[in-house]
Amino acid sequence: MNDIAKQLLQQYLEPYNPAQSIPAYIENTFHNHHHQDTWQHSLKVAEQAVILAEQYGADPHIAQYAGYLHDLSTLFTDQEKYELAQQLGIQILKEEQQVPYVLHQKLSSWLASEWFGLDHPDLLSAIKCHTTLYPELGLMDKILFVADKCSWASEHSAPFIHQMKSASEYSLDEAIIVYLDYVWQQRDQMVIHPWLEATKAIFDMKQTKQLLRTLPALSQDIHWGPVTAKFQPITSLDEIDTSLISNVSIVPMVGDQVVIMQLEDGRWELPGGTLEEGEHYIAALEREVMEEMGATLIDYHVFGYFQCTSEAETPYRPYIPHPSFIRLTVYGQVQLDHQPLNPPDGEQVVLVDVVSIEEAIKRLTQTGRQDLADFYEIGYDISLRS
Repeated sequence: MNDIAKQLLQQYLEPYNPAQSIPAYIENTFHNHHHQDTWQHSLKVAEQAVILAEQYGADPHIAQYAGYLHDLSTLFTDQEKYELAQQLGIQILKEEQQVPYVLHQKLSSWLASEWFGLDHPDLLSAIKCHTTLYPELGLMDKILFVADKCSWASEHSAPFIHQMKSASEYSLDEAIIVYLDYVWQQRDQMVIHPWLEATKAIFDMKQTKQLLRTLPALSQDIHWGPVTAKFQPITSLDEIDTSLISNVSIVPMVGDQVVIMQLEDGRWELPGGTLEEGEHYIAALEREVMEEMGATLIDYHVFGYFQCTSEAETPYRPYIPHPSFIRLTVYGQVQLDHQPLNPPDGEQVVLVDVVSIEEAIKRLTQTGRQDLADFYEIGYDISLRS
């Protein structure tokens, strides 16, 4: 530790004697620097963490000390947090430069380890991510995070408290989801920490997979003529080989409603189709939206793909991958501009309708397309959480 770091620490912290009681030391430190409210909050967090630890089978002693220690470095000003992290060689992310306050979780974890000599990995990890979470969450990480959020001063400053407390009675994950959903509703007014964003993606995927298991058609192999398809949710195109994409499909949306189209034979369908030779999948998506709905694609978000295998001797078109290929799936906003173009070599659309998700599922199910009903349901559900 260099002299600058020592000076910053000594402004707030007396030397610690291992014979001292850590809670008493922290209480005196907060009192000496007129941070009694933070100590009262820490006591509440410690108490709540013990309750959750006993409920979910974790070590209550570690949970209690995580509560005592998690906010200790809030003693420092934001500028001092930033400078101290620099001097201690703690990595500072771009978002932490914008909001230095959040560095207190890393600094408090450092203090627990280096100032007090505590070395339990669950304790240090929980303190280190108690504000932003972390993609690889352990049980103690979840306990301290939930305990901290449920111990905020008032529902006015934290309107999610009541719902989060109720959820924590049966599931830590559900309590965390309450908070993540709240933050995502406010994200345009906030700086989102990359740890929180990555955690949100993981929890979203868990929810998507839970929903997928309940969908009668999409949860198992689907047979489209000689093609067997299996739906797989993804969060990024990095998870697939894009050279295998031969088809695209979209759950098109206008605001919070979905667009559905009816063919000449009365069947309800969704826009999508096969790429032209040399065509990029996004260009194909824009073309299909224009041809089949008379619409302009405003935005799109990849949420999954169908892994397809064909039993046909030759590919559907000579230039597409065979026998294995990918049907890329997205949801996105569209603008309905005019009537469908209905090229002669494509399916003929007679009606484009904007309806609720419930109505779309009903129509698709009634015309024997449970696979498309499931597809709309999962795409729409993911859109609400994104």
